[in-house]
Amino acid sequence: MKRIALTIAASDTSGGAGIQADLRAFSIAGVHGYSVITCLTAQTPDKVYSIIPLDVEHVENQVEKILDKVRPDAIKIGMVYSKEILSYIADLIEDRELKPIVADPVFKASDGTELCEKGYIDVYKRKILPLADLLTPNLEEAKILAGGEMSQKDLLKAIHEKGSRNVLLKGGHFEEKESTDILFDGKNFYRFSLPRILGYRCHGTGCTFSSLIAGNLAKGRGLKESIDLAKRVLWSMILNSYSIAGNKTRILGEPIKFDIPPPDLGKEEFDTWFSLNKAVKELIKILSPEIIPEVGINIGYALRNAKNKNNICALDGRITKAKAYGILKFGASKHIASIILTAMKYDRNKRSAMNIRYSEEIIERFEEKGFLVSYFEREKEPDQERSTMEWGTKIAIERLGRVPDVIWDKGGHGKEPMIRVIGNDPFDLVSKIREIL
Repeated sequence: MKRIALTIAASDTSGGAGIQADLRAFSIAGVHGYSVITCLTAQTPDKVYSIIPLDVEHVENQVEKILDKVRPDAIKIGMVYSKEILSYIADLIEDRELKPIVADPVFKASDGTELCEKGYIDVYKRKILPLADLLTPNLEEAKILAGGEMSQKDLLKAIHEKGSRNVLLKGGHFEEKESTDILFDGKNFYRFSLPRILGYRCHGTGCTFSSLIAGNLAKGRGLKESIDLAKRVLWSMILNSYSIAGNKTRILGEPIKFDIPPPDLGKEEFDTWFSLNKAVKELIKILSPEIIPEVGINIGYALRNAKNKNNICALDGRITKAKAYGILKFGASKHIASIILTAMKYDRNKRSAMNIRYSEEIIERFEEKGFLVSYFEREKEPDQERSTMEWGTKIAIERLGRVPDVIWDKGGHGKEPMIRVIGNDPFDLVSKIREIL
């Protein structure tokens, strides 16, 4: 049975925030979205022009008709505007014991427009905070709800004391290199960080983030897992955001799986992953079918002090002749890892490698461009060797006396002939491939 999430929020004519963003986020999270519209707005990604709150009776009719048929697996409350409607929603949630509730306070637009009527915030503090299983304010909203200026941790503690079970302070508006959201569950603080994508100001990130979390909760995920996954998916959407003519603010793009960072990456791991991510995209643009082997292409990039395959990011999958490819993961490729780790024993700078199709013509092109080329012969591999790639790479390096740019072999029984290209980083590999095409 498909899980259901309900959003109670405003309609956004630009399609980037509000109900439209919430339903899109629910779909991305893999749940069906129901919606209750609280007010109509006339807006673009850059500016809110007008707000018309709906009659309480019409909002009641929407909610009742939904709840008479289904019990949502999660509810997200966004922009409501009217304190009367807000009070009704709070009473209904309490009476029907609906859970979990993700409340995203929406008090003011980025252009400064007030998004709630006078007295609304008092009702919010009194009736919504005690119902919220998760509250997701930005810094300014947190100050309003907490009652003034204070440290980030004190803001979270103050809001928690007013009733919210968990409070997530969104870090999207902080002027820092890292975008860090801080969760307080009443006992402990948890940080969720990813590097900020500089120069991208996007519409609807707050709505989308809270709705992705609600969708994940509706799927049965735990709170911290829901937040972590939502943040990584949102990062991908920001990376793939786009502009609409006449607007400075961008619209969130699709969350491409290849662009969703793996969980639990440290700074160096993220930088390694993202460098490889960008290099693979460049590689896809220039690859010709003639250099893609039957088994496909893999490519990897190692941490500076890599010790094993888990320290090397590579494709979990292969680049095929159809230009299809998988995702990037640490520990994904034993073969590529063996080549890189062996090369790094001789030269710590040689942290990247990839394979391409073997042909004498391609070897000649590399040699004509002045690249160092070496080889190994599979049939000479001793029986006791555990890894052909480790042994072969070592033989090729020692034959030349240094780490070559290119190592080839003519294959063997059930093994396709292959060329391996070695470089300092994945952009070095792309540069070498570009030279021989």
